[in-house]
Amino acid sequence: MAKKLIAILLALTVVVFAFAACGDTKGTETTTEAADVTTEAPVDETTAAPVVDETTAAPADETTAAPAETTAAAATTAAATTAAATTAAATTAAPAAKAPQTKAEIIAYYNEAINKVKPGAKSITQNYAKISLAGPTTLPSALSGILRILGGADKFIGDQLAKNSDTEKHTIDKSKFPVEDESWSSKLTEADVKSATCTEANGIYTITITTVADGKSDAVKHGQGHAPKAFNVVLPGVVNDNIPGVAASMVGTAKMDYPSSTVKVTVDSRTGQVKSAVYDSYWTINFDKAGAILPFLTSTSYDIAW
Repeated sequence: MAKKLIAILLALTVVVFAFAACGDTKGTETTTEAADVTTEAPVDETTAAPVVDETTAAPADETTAAPAETTAAAATTAAATTAAATTAAATTAAPAAKAPQTKAEIIAYYNEAINKVKPGAKSITQNYAKISLAGPTTLPSALSGILRILGGADKFIGDQLAKNSDTEKHTIDKSKFPVEDESWSSKLTEADVKSATCTEANGIYTITITTVADGKSDAVKHGQGHAPKAFNVVLPGVVNDNIPGVAASMVGTAKMDYPSSTVKVTVDSRTGQVKSAVYDSYWTINFDKAGAILPFLTSTSYDIAW
């Protein structure tokens, strides 16, 4: 995805070069990257057999002891049955796993669940990865004039983004699952999260987390700020490293800001395994020198098999 977005950036740079070749030195380029106990009743052995008068000619009836033995056996069976019933009742009364409720609990649960995906999932299927403009662009008037020939700057950029979106469902390398090329998928803390909710239905938790917005930076990396701790954000370093030198002299250094972004996951409450994840990542490229602002949205959907 990053390589495709860089390709778009380079394509727009060509437009700037074309403009510059026409004699205007203010042309600018922008665009980029492309996110029991059993108890027994005691048996009284003293009641097991009555005393027999040996002077009596008639022999003692040996069946006399039978009632005591039968009583003891019945008592033992009843006690065992009671114990079993007690155990069953205790099992039935055991409370089900409690869903996380507070922001801190939800974030902690989310981090634990999502960070199991890379090392433990059998496979990850990417359903789509779509890139689009998240709002109108701001470009130098001269460049906007050139792009107006192509239907307008926003249409031209939007068309390029649509062409580079990935709508084919396919299995991906687990290292590409957010956060890309890192061993972890989330390092979110309470300070990074604007809101967090968790609902339960039929044994499935649905967790939705929205991050705090990040201000402009030309040096932020994965694991820093807010969104870069949980999303496949486009980093400013990647953009700046891929702008041709001549274009860089015209547009200056790119700075990135990340408006509040949202991730929604479903988790099996019995196993704690993430079943699906949808990331809506907002990011903006700012070329302050050229007065260009380009807001983007990357929407990516995954299904995880265990």
